Amino acid sequence: MAAAIARACLALMLVAAVALVGCGGDDSGGAELAVAWVDPDGEPPIVGSLAVDPADGSLLMGTNTGLFRIAEGEPEKVTGVLDTPQGKGEVSEALVAEYTGPDTLIASGHPAQGSALPPALGLIRSSDNGKTWQSVSELGRADFHALEQSQGLLAGALFGQSQILVSDDEGKTWETRAAPMPLVGLEVDPANRERWVASTERGIFFSDDSGGSWRQRDPTPNVRLAWAESGDLYRIDPGGQVKASSDGGENWEDRGSTGGEPHALAVGEDGDVYAALLDGSVKASDDGGETFTDRVKGG
Repeated sequence: MAAAIARACLALMLVAAVALVGCGGDDSGGAELAVAWVDPDGEPPIVGSLAVDPADGSLLMGTNTGLFRIAEGEPEKVTGVLDTPQGKGEVSEALVAEYTGPDTLIASGHPAQGSALPPALGLIRSSDNGKTWQSVSELGRADFHALEQSQGLLAGALFGQSQILVSDDEGKTWETRAAPMPLVGLEVDPANRERWVASTERGIFFSDDSGGSWRQRDPTPNVRLAWAESGDLYRIDPGGQVKASSDGGENWEDRGSTGGEPHALAVGEDGDVYAALLDGSVKASDDGGETFTDRVKGG
């Protein structure tokens, strides 16, 4: 039941129309899947998060079939254990995960099928790259589908609700902010914790007071966003067009294209841009989004 709920929640999070994609074999005609996270039953890959480990630049991608570490070679599935007063169980699939430091993660989502854990995990934390997890807060209550941090502030957008929870103590306690509508994505300026940008099915909204008030600047729906430590704000629009802004989204410069529909976007500390696409591929750019190469080929 938990796995079914997780798949449904992640699917709904993608408010854009998702075209079904098949899973294929490798070029040699073998039985292995071309992409590790493509569901063998034929469901399209659903990516909840894409994050860059500051320790070594490897990627961590949360999908409907598991949490995958992408370093050199084949992607590796990461299955961890969460031990809480309400139960103990494995966590891997249906997680939204973000790095807070080298090998250190926060996440939210759902446990594996048949787990003794509650179906909503609230905020959990790992200091060993997802091998073991501890509950921080909101266990059994909150399902965060975006987690963002800046200068001691942690913001978590709730799935399917026009609400964002905000914490100044690393997620132990929370205050509530109103969102303009349920969010597709949320970013907080790394240099200014009061400046936020949110993507929705009706366009992009901005806040200059930590989510206290919002204004719409762009009607483009279902944009994927990532705010680099350098200050550049990146976006991928439906269709794959990449844009960047150096003034917090006031003005945008066209860059390149991912060549496919986006699922998730991330920027490393070195400025490299990464995009996960609907076909299960992961693209990488070392020139600010002007050109992309395959980090992982799609199905």
